[in-house]
Amino acid sequence: MKEGLHGGQAEILPGRIYCMDCMELMPLIPDGDVSMILSDPPYGISYRNNFTNARHRALAGDGGIDYERFAHESYRILKDNSHAYFFTRFDTYPYHYGCLKQAGFAIKNCMVVEKGIVGGIGDLRGSYASNAEWIIFCQKGRRLFNHTTLLQNRKKEGSRFHAGREPGRKYKTRFNACWFGSEYPKATYHSAWQKQNGIFHPTVKNVEFLSWLVQISSQPGEVIFDGFMGSGSTAVAAVQNGRKYLGAEIDREYFEMAEKRIREVERTVGREKEETQSRFL
Repeated sequence: MKEGLHGGQAEILPGRIYCMDCMELMPLIPDGDVSMILSDPPYGISYRNNFTNARHRALAGDGGIDYERFAHESYRILKDNSHAYFFTRFDTYPYHYGCLKQAGFAIKNCMVVEKGIVGGIGDLRGSYASNAEWIIFCQKGRRLFNHTTLLQNRKKEGSRFHAGREPGRKYKTRFNACWFGSEYPKATYHSAWQKQNGIFHPTVKNVEFLSWLVQISSQPGEVIFDGFMGSGSTAVAAVQNGRKYLGAEIDREYFEMAEKRIREVERTVGREKEETQSRFL
């Protein structure tokens, strides 16, 4: 049993990040206990941003994980008729795809989402720059997308896109698999944002982007799981959208960064609720 889990008791509660190995945490979570998975597991590439003055240190655990086991545990802890999103890369996509399919997931799409900064490793003069994140979108069973107000349709509400179909809605109910351009949020922050906000992590994700996925694929009060929390962006997106979060971060420094960031957002959300309530009294 991992020391520090409620005095040694295997009681895993939402609203917490555990400073431990994700592969040790997941077996402690009961079957079907989370409502959505949104995670960026290690790819086994030991990423280092060598061509910059502000180098990130190597991530703990980035030598790779037992992805087959991770896929099966993810399927087990996810409740029926729910969505899961797993970040991947072009070279690890086939293996990740196979593991997730073998675990039982119905794989619906590979999303390709524009990054906030162009990056690259390896052959910088003989290879294309990396400007997109790849995300494998899965379902356990089948769950329909929520009706959101994230993106308006270009055609006027009530227009008929095809004969025999219902009139179009004001807001999109079906999104493209490729998110590029000004109408979509970027998948990651640029380095200037990290410097301005004091959040330095090699794979920090854009909270607005994660918030879109959270709103599309979960309901308020549901539990969003991320086994590789990093700087805590998934948890922040959950809090901002009235969801619960649960996850792990193996690196103590990043764990403390995420905890601090989450507490600040929780205080902000709490103040906003109080101000809203006071206006109706």
